[in-house]
Amino acid sequence: MTFQRLALAAALPLCALLPAPAAFAAGGAAGAESAAPPDSRLEMAMTLYAGGVALGKVDLDASVRGSEYHMVSHLQTEGMLNTLWKSTIQATSSGSITGKAITPALYDSFAIRGDGKKQQVSLTYADKAPKLFADPAYDTTSYSINAEDQKNTFDPLSAVMSIVASAAQGGSGCNMTTPIYDGRRRYNIDMNKVRDVDIKLDNGLYKGKALLCQIHYKQIAGYKPTLLRKQDAYPVINAWMVPFKSGSREYLVPLKAWVETSFGPITAVASALKLDGAVPKS
Repeated sequence: MTFQRLALAAALPLCALLPAPAAFAAGGAAGAESAAPPDSRLEMAMTLYAGGVALGKVDLDASVRGSEYHMVSHLQTEGMLNTLWKSTIQATSSGSITGKAITPALYDSFAIRGDGKKQQVSLTYADKAPKLFADPAYDTTSYSINAEDQKNTFDPLSAVMSIVASAAQGGSGCNMTTPIYDGRRRYNIDMNKVRDVDIKLDNGLYKGKALLCQIHYKQIAGYKPTLLRKQDAYPVINAWMVPFKSGSREYLVPLKAWVETSFGPITAVASALKLDGAVPKS
């Protein structure tokens, strides 16, 4: 396998973990500044690297008002990843949050590929099952996902909220499984705690206590049968997760995630972090 294709194989599950799909500098969701201040707000940005070369950037703006959450994110590939999977993805998600229970209501994503083709995907939720709208419509029958597998799942952004908010609120640390359906694929993010660690990011963003967690990207349905038979093809993801307090909530935030490959590590590192508009103290 070439380095480029190995980088892609490692980067895709990392992108599934990251706050993938508001520009960080833009300040978040439309109308957020004119509405009442949120009870809690998390803003962060991460950069994906291979061998020290940037592969892409992703950022997230998540806010909680009462029992409602709203998230906006932007993913932009760059560098050699563009030769295999050039893409810009903007996405929003909203729903309700009670304690550690996350219930998605609406997910919208808009992607522009390197060849200029565009794809809009929306998921709405009723009776714990998502309803898909895609423009242009795409084939969902060749690698079908049965209705039962789609129930009680999260969209990609609500999955991030479940990981960063539910794990902290529930006291489970990073021991959890998050079922995800994105309108085309059904997969799980399985996480478990390895140990407590002391960390220091090279960019100076954070120094202090963290959890070392391992994450497994498990394909369930919507993939070619050969991929489902090769579950071990995706390497284990390691992550430094750090608990932070924001308003009345706690978040377990991934500050660094990486996979080891024969060509070296593929790494995602937090480059910016704000809680309630302020940089948290280490």
